[in-house]
Amino acid sequence: MRVPESWQDKHGNYSVFYERLDASKEQEVNIGNFQLKILYEEPREGFTYGCTPCDVIKILRSVANLSPCLPDIIAFRQPTRKQQQQMPVWGRFVYFAEFGKHEGTAIILEAQELGAMLKRSKRMTLDGRAEYKRLIADGHPFVEKKRHFESELVEQAVRNTKLYRTLLHEIGHLAHYHQDVLDDRTALDEDIEIARDLYFSKPSSEREVFAHSFSDKLSRSLRLAGEIPFDPLS
Repeated sequence: MRVPESWQDKHGNYSVFYERLDASKEQEVNIGNFQLKILYEEPREGFTYGCTPCDVIKILRSVANLSPCLPDIIAFRQPTRKQQQQMPVWGRFVYFAEFGKHEGTAIILEAQELGAMLKRSKRMTLDGRAEYKRLIADGHPFVEKKRHFESELVEQAVRNTKLYRTLLHEIGHLAHYHQDVLDDRTALDEDIEIARDLYFSKPSSEREVFAHSFSDKLSRSLRLAGEIPFDPLS
């Protein structure tokens, strides 16, 4: 019952499972000095991204002067049922992704099933408790059950998590990589290969702490400036 990890898709092309999407819409966007590609896969009935490409573009324009860089690709992806059940994520940052002819750093936002149950065990780790509090702040209506806290996924809460937190968090991972590897002034080593090895040798928990901190700072700045929240854009 594991998620298939074959590098070869049904067409004989080699890729990671999360690089496989049927993009019905492609859009090229210029934001400051950055050029991005937006790839959009239509979600299945009953699923939502919680935000639109226009929403994401608005956020990226707002953070362009607050982040050292932006990703090359934003991909809206519909996971398979098995991936949804066994490896659910709001989104992910990929240091190098290939979507057909498009390649580079990528933030992948995954569709969520409305009405699905979000569960958190009552026996949480410290990190789990912190994330649970973030989800509550996002507006997920958790109800206490015997062994879990449960919340049904609703559109507005999904939007709050995906657009105002997950997207900013993944930008934080990119900012961390840029700081430690790509920026000559702050890189861990002048040799980019050594700098990259040193960066990836850090515990994942350390990289998560950086991304959370970066996201929190961005969120506070955007809220103080009145940039977020905002009504959905079509």
